[in-house]
Amino acid sequence: MLAASNPRLKRLRRLSRRRSSRREEGAFVIEGPILVADALAAGVHVSEVFHEPGFAPDSLLAACENRGVPVFEVAPGVLGSTLATSSPPPVAAVAATSVLVPVDAVLDAAVERSAAVLVLVDVSDPGNVGTLLRAAEAAGCAGVIAVGHGVDLYNPKVVRASAGSLFRLPLADSPDSDRVFAALAARSVASVATVVSGGTGHLDAALDDALGGACAIWLGNEAHGMDESDTGRCELRVTIEMAPGPESLNVAMAGTVLCFEAFRRRHASGGALASAVPFSQQSQQSMHSQQSMHSQQSQQSQQSLNRSPSRDQ
Repeated sequence: MLAASNPRLKRLRRLSRRRSSRREEGAFVIEGPILVADALAAGVHVSEVFHEPGFAPDSLLAACENRGVPVFEVAPGVLGSTLATSSPPPVAAVAATSVLVPVDAVLDAAVERSAAVLVLVDVSDPGNVGTLLRAAEAAGCAGVIAVGHGVDLYNPKVVRASAGSLFRLPLADSPDSDRVFAALAARSVASVATVVSGGTGHLDAALDDALGGACAIWLGNEAHGMDESDTGRCELRVTIEMAPGPESLNVAMAGTVLCFEAFRRRHASGGALASAVPFSQQSQQSMHSQQSMHSQQSQQSQQSLNRSPSRDQ
């Protein structure tokens, strides 16, 4: 049984609390037995699982055994002091940050399926981002692209709020919007900017061609929306129609409305449901490139763990 001072749990604590550690070590934390099972089923590379006594379902233990994933029992209450969550579950796992795919892969899927893609520009709240991932998968979007300096997609709050969509939905990131606009233009995919006012109403028939096929729905930062320079590069602007009173919806609600409006129009025009591709079936080239970036880091981290003295109790 591992004590809180064990090097593996110290690493779990770092990964749970520090974006820099997740980036440097190429790993992130998954919390809760259901999400850990979802990650395993989706083919995410889970490296180790931790659980407090009596809280790991037999089905999860069997799945770990089948995949050769080591499982460690920890002292009662240890995960509560290790994980950053205010009410952490008694099961957690460490996985490789190899979920992301290239921007081109997400956009190729959008064209192939005639489906929408969400583009999140500097969206900073992890709960909003996780909710948007969940909504995008439920509405049959081809994927999500995070642009700029928003929240870390591997933040534990994003992972939890996504309810497993993080593992199944093709995701990409880009440091700026230029590359995304260029890739969209190369594929003749229209961009739709979400604006508080002055855009075409989201129920307007004029949006049938855009929202009914492959398109990019752009959403901006919670506080100040999209930069005007990006909005001006989008072919269309859309404003969500509402009853009098509220000024606007938050970004997660607005994105969900537009995801399902695209879903409705696609089906009204006879389009097929665009389902998310499980991680295990995504581009092997992307997976290998991501894994090669972190393989040396993971080996070094594992060697460090093996060299460090443990205080198992």
